[in-house]
Formats: sequence, structure tokens, C-alpha cells
Amino acid sequence: MKNSLNEKIYSTAAETFEMMCYMFPLEEFEVEETEKMEESGSVVSVVNFDGASHGGMILRASRDLVDAIADNMLGSDDATEEQKHGALCEIANIICGNVVPAFSDGEEISYIRPPRIAAPGEQPHSLFDSMNHSETVRIHLDEGSAEISVYYS
Repeated sequence: MKNSLNEKIYSTAAETFEMMCYMFPLEEFEVEETEKMEESGSVVSVVNFDGASHGGMILRASRDLVDAIADNMLGSDDATEEQKHGALCEIANIICGNVVPAFSDGEEISYIRPPRIAAPGEQPHSLFDSMNHSETVRIHLDEGSAEISVYYS
């Protein structure tokens, strides 16, 4: 399931960025080798889920990407920090809401909890140390990069 989950996360993220933000993933050959996402220059959204499966998703996005997400979703280039955080949380919510059903068997229901922005200095990955499985996907767009980690048991 790991490879299919990896593909599901990536395709869901790509489709979400395309539909919601008018952003398109770069091909592997287009990504600069030096393009790295600095921990201090990124914004992190955390979404927990339970029900059919228990776990969470972390979406870490470069500051440039967060700015572009808000600009494109709001149709304005003067978004407040709160609006930028809200836009990133909405993208995280959509991605998580479309990935988590992959854990369901039949009629089982999953409950997606409200997304939030991780506090400065918070180590959100440690919230999911007890999870049995994890998958991390990186997606590069012209506007910046994002890393999506899904933890589940």
C-alpha cells in the first residue's frame, strides 16, 4: 500500500494546488538541486483524523509558497498573516480529506479534525511517534515547495 499511498498523496496534492491555487507541479528535471526548504522559512499545518484510521497529516510549505497560495486563493496580493495561515490550512484540509478515505474499508467513516498552524518551535512530527506507518511526499511548484507527511495506524 505504501507506493499506492505515496502516489495518492502526490496526485491529490497536485490536483489540489492546480484546482485551488492555479499552481502546477514541476517535473523532476525542472527542480533546482539547491532548492531546499528551510525549517525556519516554512509554515506548518497539522490535521488530525480518526475513525476508520487514526493519525494525522503535516503540510510544511515554504514561505514563498504560502504567500502565493493566499494570493491565488484570495485574488489579492495583500493577504494578512492570518489569511495566509487560513489558506494553507484549507489546502491541508482538502488534501487530508481526499487521502484519508484510502484507509477505509467499505462503510467505515473517517473524521477529519480542523487543521491548525503549528506554533513556532513546535515539533509536530513528534505528535505522531506512536503511529505504525508514515509516508512523506515532496511537491515542487514554481512558487515554492511543500512536504506532506501522513502518519496512520
